[in-house]
Amino acid sequence: MAGTPDNFSSTTVAIGPGKLYAGLAIPGAGGRLILASDGTPDITQNPSALHLGYTEAGTEWKQSHTLTGFKADESNFDIVSRITDEQASISGSLIQIMDFDIDVILNPLNVRSNLAGTHGATLGGLTTFSYNSVAVIFPIEGSSPTVYGVFHLYKAVNDAGSAAKITSKALGASPFSFKGHAIPTRAAGDQVGRKFRQLAGAAS
Repeated sequence: MAGTPDNFSSTTVAIGPGKLYAGLAIPGAGGRLILASDGTPDITQNPSALHLGYTEAGTEWKQSHTLTGFKADESNFDIVSRITDEQASISGSLIQIMDFDIDVILNPLNVRSNLAGTHGATLGGLTTFSYNSVAVIFPIEGSSPTVYGVFHLYKAVNDAGSAAKITSKALGASPFSFKGHAIPTRAAGDQVGRKFRQLAGAAS
């Protein structure tokens, strides 16, 4: 009788460092984020892409769902369950808090504004905002030539605002949490994002 083969593989684990990008294009149906050979977003597909710089301790991808169970009077166990909530997010803490191109992504109600001799942003009074397409990209351990893993949210907004403690004892770091939102015009199962790893020999 044959046994079940082991499935140990170092090329399917996730380990950083990774890079976080915003301003990405939303791929069409059946498409994905295209990467250049160095693992960065392809500039032809993503002309507005922006690397969000250093993080305090990397990024965290989180995907979760809430399962609600329903019981019958005749059973102590659930007899039917339904998914009643789904969440997907990319979170962490950014430390380049004085880069105001990054600031207006973290704070979508802020407005980029440079006055003479300054780079900056203004805030207050807006009630509408734009969503952002964000992804974290990281090299796959042990791959040669290097291929990459990607967690991509098509439509997201940072719901953590920004904050930083200014002290001589540590870098000022602003927590962020990009929360994914559904695009209902896309096919079911592909409305929020895509996660993938390139295969050996992939060109993009």
